[in-house]
Amino acid sequence: MTDKEEFENTKTPWKMRYAAIQNVTINLPRLGYKADGDDEKLFSLIHDVMELATQAHVQKKDFIERLLSYGDGGPLSLLTMCYDGMPFLNMKRASYLIGMVGLNELINIHKGVHLHESKDASDFGLSVIRRMKEVANELAEKHGMKFVMVQTPAESTAYRFARLDLKHFSPQSGHFIRGDISEGEVYYTNSTLLDVSSPTSPFDRVRSDGSFHPLIEGGAVTHIWLGEAQPSKESLADFIIRVFNDTENRRLTFSPDFTTCLVCGRTSRGLNKQCVHCNSDEVEGISKITGYYSKISSWNKGKLAELRDRKRNGSYFITK
Repeated sequence: MTDKEEFENTKTPWKMRYAAIQNVTINLPRLGYKADGDDEKLFSLIHDVMELATQAHVQKKDFIERLLSYGDGGPLSLLTMCYDGMPFLNMKRASYLIGMVGLNELINIHKGVHLHESKDASDFGLSVIRRMKEVANELAEKHGMKFVMVQTPAESTAYRFARLDLKHFSPQSGHFIRGDISEGEVYYTNSTLLDVSSPTSPFDRVRSDGSFHPLIEGGAVTHIWLGEAQPSKESLADFIIRVFNDTENRRLTFSPDFTTCLVCGRTSRGLNKQCVHCNSDEVEGISKITGYYSKISSWNKGKLAELRDRKRNGSYFITK
């Protein structure tokens, strides 16, 4: 769709019905195991796996369109309603998401260092995501579909990919997977993010993460883990202004942890084993699993391992 067509659509906003049909996620560390340090082979594998992802999208698109073709008598009749002259689900405006997990581990496998440990590592990471975007654009033109790069939230995918690679690529994978293998608490780093346990300062983390954001049009975010700290609004505002003036980062979120008491019902900052108000040990930890808060008791083993590894940076803002 051209910019002119997009502008015309704003004149009838009730018709601007866009949809992201599905997200297909690429296991980047697996490509590293297969490439075995060979750049040419790695980029060839990236092309192949992107082709596979788009094939999945094409099949999903064809399936949905077949269901829509049944109209009012089909299983998707609500989406075929045409009360304003066009169907509620307009497949011509649909996007098809391609995400990634474990860029940090891919770079560690391929270069021997984590993303945050050298400029060469960071630059190579950018070349990987840039190539993925180039291939996505090539395939979009080939299939007449809109393929969009996105940071996969990976609530369960980072855990699942790590477990699968321990099964199929051991013993090599055991050297790069995060967490505690002996306890089955394993994970890969989400999308293009830095290692959650790295000593990187919040600003350097935001700047590094942000260098990928222009390549990920489907949405990207940097998490700043605050723990129990309660920084002043002035220090946070100053940080945000600096970020958007001096980096390419398009979105960041400040994420404290909480403990809620199941006895007195009160909530406090930080993850505590006892309620700070009534001393009850019947408490529930609450934190961001990805982009939203949930009870820690519902998290899978991989996310629990990541939670333990997260470096909290609350003191950075208190001392500024």
